[in-house]
Amino acid sequence: MKIKHLLSIIFVLALFAGSINVDAASPNNAIPPAQLPWSIKYVDNTSLSDVDHVSIAHHPSTGRAYISYYDAKDFSLWVAQETDRGTGNCYNKDWICTKVDSTGDVGLYSSIDVTTYRPIPFGAFYTLIGVSYYDLDNRSLKYAEFDQYLNPLNQWTISTVDQSEFILTESRGLYTSMKFNLDKDPVIGYHARQIASAVTDPYGAVKIAKYVKTGGTGCNGASHPGAWSCVLIDSNTTVATGSHVSIDHTYEGILQIAFYDAYDGSLVFARLSSTGYGSCTNTDYNCTTIDDGGSRGQYVSLHSPKSATDKIRFAYYDPGDGKLRYAEYIGVASGYNCASPYFGCQVVGFVGGTPSYFALDMTVDNQGYPIIAYMDASDDMWPARLEIARPAAAYGQIVGNCGEPPPGYLAPVWTCKVLDADQYSHKAGSVGVSVSRAGLATVAYSEDSDYYNRTTLKVAQQHFMTYLPLIKK
Repeated sequence: MKIKHLLSIIFVLALFAGSINVDAASPNNAIPPAQLPWSIKYVDNTSLSDVDHVSIAHHPSTGRAYISYYDAKDFSLWVAQETDRGTGNCYNKDWICTKVDSTGDVGLYSSIDVTTYRPIPFGAFYTLIGVSYYDLDNRSLKYAEFDQYLNPLNQWTISTVDQSEFILTESRGLYTSMKFNLDKDPVIGYHARQIASAVTDPYGAVKIAKYVKTGGTGCNGASHPGAWSCVLIDSNTTVATGSHVSIDHTYEGILQIAFYDAYDGSLVFARLSSTGYGSCTNTDYNCTTIDDGGSRGQYVSLHSPKSATDKIRFAYYDPGDGKLRYAEYIGVASGYNCASPYFGCQVVGFVGGTPSYFALDMTVDNQGYPIIAYMDASDDMWPARLEIARPAAAYGQIVGNCGEPPPGYLAPVWTCKVLDADQYSHKAGSVGVSVSRAGLATVAYSEDSDYYNRTTLKVAQQHFMTYLPLIKK
């Protein structure tokens, strides 16, 4: 019997046509996450949308992304949740879009976090989603929570946390930053301010609101006063002091706070004092100036150590010279021109922008490398574009393509890459970045189209490369 046809199967490297959103182990461990491909997609892109104040977090178990955002056309808070392919209700059917709060003008400065918890011993794990945001009508801090165990019907619980006493002159709840602590309770950092009037003195402050269930000190106008404790961390008479707040917890559960001090034009780092004689206005906390000069510290994004070998990191903006900056804990006198000798400060690149028109966010990947997503408005003749900055080492390189060489280096150590740009729309007026448990990064951002006269929600997502067999006859 003759064999007329010989079938041989060989495998070739071929990129799968389409994208994979599952959060699974990489099919090729030799490919570092920094080099994985990106896809660009719309999430909310309707004629009625006007998206701003974007924040993103990944589910710790499923790896799916959750995005909170403000819609300025209907003055409401929304959450977009990644779902099974094609089963959603957003413009992009891979996402479910939910209007969470529409009581008045709400949803500005949104900040989202997602976790899981066991409500009873030996029970199943349930999803817990929290969003902090600003209520413009009442000039107050609000918090929305979805608890899968308590509200299986996808209902959200809405609470007022801290409400201004002088509604015409005071605001509480700007620049919110929310994280769940180790006990799965929400902690919110935020900015409060008071302009001068006939009956009030001006102030600017950074505050912390902690959910404590019962027995709290209470917050002004809180929906459940005993459930929350509101604490002032630092303040002075410069109204913008305490703005651009970012909080995070260390792997040991220690709360850390970063904010902009408008009085000195500096980036400040605050944490609990071990002695009770701290240098903040609230002497229970120590305040350390990390970087100063110009207006350094705006749009700060803080990363706290997630292991004993991790380090404190900050990404922030200096509108004085239009530069994106980065600082990390060194531990010894570094010579990196930080105000604190224990931190090293670097210029990541010139990005343009203004104090009222810029956005950035930072996270750290599973390999310990920072990812900074930001708006690049450095070209006056071109609309702003979405870019990411990473250490060149994340790509296996020694020399980068952007930024200024740090002390002791002859070349830049950062690599900047464009993710989304065109001549018709401004990208990343609001931006957030997060990494899933598998190491896949997602950037959520706004796109402002002059042509369509609307601002939409987009995502840039990394995906594993998948390989297909090629059968030859």
